[in-house]
Amino acid sequence: MIDKAIDEANTKFVIENLEQKLNIKIKNPNLFLEALTHSSYLNENKHWPYACNERLEFLGDAVLELCISDYIFRKYPDYPEGKLTPLRSNLVNSLMLSNVALYLDLDKSLYVSKGERMVLDKFLKMLARNTDPNINIKSYSLADAVEAVFGAVYLDTDFETTKKVIMSTIQPFLETIVSLNTHKDSKSLLQELTQKLYGITPEYKTLFSEGPAHQIRYIVGVFLKDLQLATGEGWSKKEAEEYAAAKALADQSWIQKDLTLNV
Repeated sequence: MIDKAIDEANTKFVIENLEQKLNIKIKNPNLFLEALTHSSYLNENKHWPYACNERLEFLGDAVLELCISDYIFRKYPDYPEGKLTPLRSNLVNSLMLSNVALYLDLDKSLYVSKGERMVLDKFLKMLARNTDPNINIKSYSLADAVEAVFGAVYLDTDFETTKKVIMSTIQPFLETIVSLNTHKDSKSLLQELTQKLYGITPEYKTLFSEGPAHQIRYIVGVFLKDLQLATGEGWSKKEAEEYAAAKALADQSWIQKDLTLNV
C-alpha cells in the first residue's frame, strides 16, 4: 500500500514537471510514463503497469527528424544538401539529445534499474567534472527517453503542437550547434569525432557498384579498422561516402562498442 502511494506521488510529480518544461497540458499521463520507462526497470519492477519506451522512441525519432528537417530547410534556403545533412545529424544525435534530457530533468524522472542508474550517475559525475564544452559525453538512455517523450507528445496532441514543443525545447541549443558545425561536411565531422575518441581516421571502401559507365551507382561503407559504422549510396563515390558519414553521425551506436580490439 505504501509502495503504491509512493508510486502515485512520484508519477504525479513527474507529469507535472513535464507539463511545465514542455509547456503543455498532458491529457494521457500513461503515454509519458511509458516514455520514461527504460526496459531495465521492468526486470526489477514486475508490478509496473507501463511498457518500456522503445516503441515511443521509434515514433519520436521519426517525428523529431521531420520537425528538424522542416525547420532547417526553411531557415537556411541557401544551404545545399551537403550542409543540411550534417546540421540535422548534429541536432538529433545522442550528444545533443543528452543535453536536452538534462534540460527537461529526465535524469531525475527516468525509471531505470539499479544497474542502469549507476551508469546514469556515472555519466552525470563525468559531466560535472567536464571542463571542455566540446567533449562528447552522452547518455543513450537519456537520449532515447527524449525521443520517446516527443513520441508521446505527438500521440497526446497533434503534429503542429509537437513541432512547437520540439523547436522550443531545442532552441536553446540550436544557434551554438549551427555556428559550430554548418560549415563542415559529414566526412569532416565524422573524422573529427573518431580522431577525438580513438585517434584514428575512418576509411571508406566501395562495397558494390552497378550500372553503365556514365551512370554508376555506388554503395560505400565507412570503417574504423574492421568495424563497419554505416553504409551510403550515391551516383559518385564522393556522394556515397558523404551519405555513409552522415548515417554514422546520426546513429552513433558504434560508440557504445568496445573498439580496443579493433584499433
